[in-house]
Amino acid sequence: MLFIQFLVDNPIKQKQRIRSFWFAILVLFSMAPVIVCANPFNEKNITVTIIKNDTLVSICKKYLEQPNGWKTIARINGLVNPHLIFPGETLRIPSVLLKGIPIDGMVTFLKGRAMFQPPGGTDWTQLHMGDPVSQGTQLKTFMDSAVEITFEDGASFFLRPETTISLETARKKDPSCFIRKLFMPAGRTLLNIKKSTGTESRIEIRTPSAVSAARGTQFRVSADDDEVTRTEVLGGIVGVEAMGRDVRLDRGEGTWVKKGEVPRAPIALLPPPSLVTLKALYQVLPSQFTLTPVDNATSYRVMLSTDSVSKNVVAMAKVGISRAVFLENLEDGIYYCQALSIDGVGLEGLPSQPKAFEIRVNPLPPFIQKPLDGQEFRQGSVSLEWLSVTDAVAYEIQVAKDPGFKDLFMDVDGISETRKKIYLDDFADYYFRVRSIARDQFKGVWSDTIGFVFLEPPKAPPVDTPQMDESKVNIRWQNLGPEIFYHFQMATDPLFKEIIRDSITKESYIVFERPEKSGVYHVRISAIDSQGYEGQFTSPQNFQIKGSPYWKIGAVVSWAVIALIIVF
Repeated sequence: MLFIQFLVDNPIKQKQRIRSFWFAILVLFSMAPVIVCANPFNEKNITVTIIKNDTLVSICKKYLEQPNGWKTIARINGLVNPHLIFPGETLRIPSVLLKGIPIDGMVTFLKGRAMFQPPGGTDWTQLHMGDPVSQGTQLKTFMDSAVEITFEDGASFFLRPETTISLETARKKDPSCFIRKLFMPAGRTLLNIKKSTGTESRIEIRTPSAVSAARGTQFRVSADDDEVTRTEVLGGIVGVEAMGRDVRLDRGEGTWVKKGEVPRAPIALLPPPSLVTLKALYQVLPSQFTLTPVDNATSYRVMLSTDSVSKNVVAMAKVGISRAVFLENLEDGIYYCQALSIDGVGLEGLPSQPKAFEIRVNPLPPFIQKPLDGQEFRQGSVSLEWLSVTDAVAYEIQVAKDPGFKDLFMDVDGISETRKKIYLDDFADYYFRVRSIARDQFKGVWSDTIGFVFLEPPKAPPVDTPQMDESKVNIRWQNLGPEIFYHFQMATDPLFKEIIRDSITKESYIVFERPEKSGVYHVRISAIDSQGYEGQFTSPQNFQIKGSPYWKIGAVVSWAVIALIIVF
């Protein structure tokens, strides 16, 4: 039969009182050792009551994780002669030294493909969310994969890509004491131990070159191919041991250890770079932003994740002294950017606060079909056409008289079709662009700008006053250039309804026979360019053809003959 009693540890008087009590009980019931939890000075302990035939070595072999720790137990309990203990006496044993009960962790985050090898197994099996991870399990991640293992007390370790780790020990020493030991031959791991009242958790991670151990803290450990271990403390206190030397790291400190060497003295971690140039919205990819410089930093690490705690990392890059960060191959969505500085020995500094930003490339800009870039128009009506965009429900167009679209001629929103006919009111250069509108009314980026021209026709040439002689009419006008033709018209009325001469000429003059019929004649001229584009006619000019003087002589003779006839 086993009796368990919770006592307050250390008081000497209590020890004397219970000695005779437990001796009597042991005689009567021949009971086994009793385990009692205690909490002196905030250290978790159990109390074991000694029975007949017990020795300190046998008790330590039964209860301790390291059986040869009996000297430590003797020192803690102030035993003058460790080989002389009596039934009914009690021994205090710190919880952290106990074997404890094996406990399982659980996969609480998984990205990509991660594998595990069960205790004693040789085959690797794919991990899934919610899978238990028991003591003795090996885990490994690959490029672009990550996994988090969490325990019942909230402690966790997070494996970054290309990391291998072995969960050598995972034990619960008592309801409030948890011990975990890990071995990481290569990779990068973030360890998080929650510190809360009434719990005493400890985690130890071993690499080929050092051992890091902590309580109630958050720290990173990495082991590279050069057998260098780096430990960086983000919160709490961490101890790093190698080659018999211990180094204590406080928050914001780190150290590095090369295999076969002692840990370096604590080094202050660099502050993070600022993300002030990171915009809230990016509608075009690829894009970039620049980190602010940090003194003594030789490079920087930037992580983009879909969560604010940087677990689901979708992109990670090491940035050099240019500090330029490129954004590319990202889906539309909300992202969080976190950056840190790296010093000359490879220690990664404190991370920046995650900064949210949005990628919204869709809906894409439409592709313009009409007009063609640089196209010339000789009529004021222009048809604008573009290709349909899959996730667009409407479109917006802008037409301006400047490429910067400050002098807007037209801005039309909510067009449901993929075409729009417009009418230009002035001869000028015009610029056209269009963008898509999504179902949530989000407007995408503008398309490429297309320029076109409403071409002004050739101006009418100035015309000289018509010149006439007895047989010819000569009309000249200003020469407008070698590519210009001229359209000449002559009519008997100022409205040019009765056109009697209509011709096209390359020359800047025309000569024709003097009209036989007297009267006023009207002429006008227009210019035609090499493409056949005709401008307006000049204002009509006129010249007059007077009647012949011989008809007057004939009339006089006729009147004279008539007069003679009457007289005679």
